[in-house]
Parts: sequence; C-alpha cells; structure tokens
Amino acid sequence: MKNYDRAFEIKDEIIRHRRHIHSNAEVGMELPKTAAYVKDELEKLGYEACFVGQSGVSACLGESGKTILLRADMDALPMKEESGLPFACTKDICHACGHDIHAAILLGAAKILKEQEKELKGRVKFMFQPGEELMQGAADMVEAGILENPKVDCAVALHTKSTKEKGIAYTPGVRYASCNNFSIKVKGVAAHGAMPYNGVDSIMIASHIVLAIQELVSREIPFNEGAVVTICQFQGGNTYNAVPGTVELKGTMRSFSNKSREFLKLRLPELVSHTAGAYRGTAELEWACDVPVLVNDQILTELFVETLEKMADGRFPVYEMPASTGSEDFAVIADKVPAFMFNLALPDEKSERQYNLHNPKIRFDEEFIPAGAAALAECAVKWLSENA
Repeated sequence: MKNYDRAFEIKDEIIRHRRHIHSNAEVGMELPKTAAYVKDELEKLGYEACFVGQSGVSACLGESGKTILLRADMDALPMKEESGLPFACTKDICHACGHDIHAAILLGAAKILKEQEKELKGRVKFMFQPGEELMQGAADMVEAGILENPKVDCAVALHTKSTKEKGIAYTPGVRYASCNNFSIKVKGVAAHGAMPYNGVDSIMIASHIVLAIQELVSREIPFNEGAVVTICQFQGGNTYNAVPGTVELKGTMRSFSNKSREFLKLRLPELVSHTAGAYRGTAELEWACDVPVLVNDQILTELFVETLEKMADGRFPVYEMPASTGSEDFAVIADKVPAFMFNLALPDEKSERQYNLHNPKIRFDEEFIPAGAAALAECAVKWLSENA
C-alpha cells in the first residue's frame, strides 16, 4: 500500500529522528530540547507548529472537515542507559519505554500525510506530549486546548511493545488500567526510640496504613472488577534511636473499572486519615495524577483493525492481546473523544535476550519502526475517507 511503501522509503529519516531524540533524552514535563526539535522538524515539513502547555507541540493538516488526532509522547525515564547503543544517552536518563520511537514515528506520519494534503477529506492534528511517565502530560495539553480549534472528533496512538515477534497488537475494549499515583504524609510527634510513649510513632502509623490499604482492596472491591494499591516508597527517620515526627509514603492505584477507581478515590483518603487518627497522629493524601481506564472505542477498533490487517498484507501479524495492568495517559484523551490505541512490537532480533520496557538494557528493532508511521497515516486516511 502507498503509505506503507512510503514509510520505508523515508526509513533513514525516521531513524535519524529517533536517534536524535534518544541521545538527547529529557524527563518529565519540561522537555525544552525535544520540543524544540519536534517543532523545528514539523516546520521544515511546511507545518505551522506551536507549543501547547508546558512542553507539548502541535500542528494541524487540512482546512476543513472532521478532525482526527494522532498522538505521541516524548519523555524518557530517570535511569542510566545500559543498552550499549552507539547513540545511547550519556546522562542518567534513558528512553527505555520507546517514547523516542513514538515521536519519530509521528514525525514520519506527518511527512507522509503532508504529501497527501490535497487528497485528504478532513483534518489531522498532531499531538506531541511531555510527561506521560508522570501521567500528567496529556491532561496538561487538554487543559491548554489541544482538543479544540479545530475540535477533535477521534484520536489514535501507538506504543512500542517488547515481544519475540514483530507485528501490531490490539485489545478491544479495556486496554490499560487507570492510574492514580499518590503521596501520603504521616505526622506524629518525634521521640527517643527508648521512650516512644513520649511521642506519637509516625512509622507505626504508616505501617498500619500500608496494611489497611491492602484490606481495603480485598474487602471492599468486587473481585471481578479488579484493583491494586501498591506502596512503592516508605521514607522516614535517619538514625537508630529516634522516632521520626513524619513519614512519607508514595504509591500507585490501578484498576480496570472506573467505578472501582472512583470508589477508591473517595475511600483511600478517608481510610488514611482515620487510621492515623486512631493512633493519635494525622495523615493527608495528595493525588499526583488522575488517569481513567483506557478503553478502545468499539467502532474505531473494528475499522482500524481491518485497516491495519489490509496494510500488513501478510508481511507481519496483526493480533489481539490481553489488557495490560500498566497505564497510559492517552486515556485522558480517550475519555473525551472516541479513541484507539495499538501496540507496535519491535523486538531486537540481534540481541540474545529481549528485555522488557523500562529496563535500561532494552533495545528495539529500528528496521520495523517505519511500520508505525505507515499505520498512523493509514488510520488517519481511512477514518477521514469514511467520515467526510
């Protein structure tokens, strides 16, 4: 197909984008170099690109009609890269989740679609976002107006996948779990370790909170809905014989049910506060992000799976996969407009071992990356042709 062939004709350009973003990895909500690079490359293609929110970048193709949004994230992870690649990032930052590839793919799709601008029967909006690993970037760009002017009618995104075989994978319905990261500050009264009765033991209170949270899930959430609340940090005290006055907990809450998620958002702060009060202390919970369950729209899923299968034409598999307990803040977009997210499997067949996402040693097959650009372009063209 035209888009597939064109994507592989510009393979070297897409890989150049990927390697530049990879070598200059940035984390979080502030991505000055990455955002500037993406904006500059879009302008070289003839787009009027602009910054949206803290470090987001957007551009639009077409002048009238319905609008499909294509999204990519750009942020990396705060870990030292161990891939051994010649273009590895030399800072303690690493693109171990493939967001460099996502951004390069979307730049490739932008080029392919720009070449077809006069033939398109609507508009395409491109969304390059920061802060996906923080689960904050999509919400920041939505607040800044990414879904307006022109109004977005549907959205598509992809994510790299670590498997033994290259291809495209999808999940009908629920694709990713919700995500609500949080911190809990427990306050007691400092005391000598030999005389804890002279104070209020914040470590003991925090320990009860950790245990109570597990009982909350096991006794108040229906087992067919599923949820997990995990404490991942427990920080307090700095010596052998002094009870600290404060302890901080950090964790994450996930669910495949928005109903359970909303229940836990109300119940968890209540449990934290009451547990601390029972032991004469106080505790406050603060949410760090609020991302719903990511649900693939049924109509879009049927349309795009058929589209991707035709594009693959037997060259690689397009297959169904189970929902993931991981999370994706593309869900913020999918909660507002019909959306579809699929996975591009890019195993590095040259490596003896295939590492998982977020492993600093992970390597991806660059030769198959153009298939992602072709897939996004093909989905955009197909949807616009059927919704003119």
